[in-house]
Amino acid sequence: MKNKILVSFIVNAIALYLVSLIVPGISFDNTLSILVASLIFGIVNSVIRPFFMFLSLPLIFLTLGLFMFIINGLMLKIVSLLVPGFHVYSFWDAVFASLLLSVISVVLKGVLFGKNR
Repeated sequence: MKNKILVSFIVNAIALYLVSLIVPGISFDNTLSILVASLIFGIVNSVIRPFFMFLSLPLIFLTLGLFMFIINGLMLKIVSLLVPGFHVYSFWDAVFASLLLSVISVVLKGVLFGKNR
């Protein structure tokens, strides 16, 4: 359990860093803000995201799951408000970043751990 949380934290931190290189509307002031943002993002996804997912179930079904990227973008925007040094300049930057974050996280977990996840 602890290893899974640690791996998730590390993968999220790397993915957030890579997303900040790709999306011009996402930036970090320093390495510490990447780590703190990754930690807070994990907490926000565990605590707040399920509530938003539940409230948005009809929209998630109607859009065949695409609305989840809107929710994830909202979670990134919330994290940017909570973490000094982590900047998300617009909501649509956050939505695009959430799409990239999902793809990069899956690829990183696949490359690093293969079938042994």
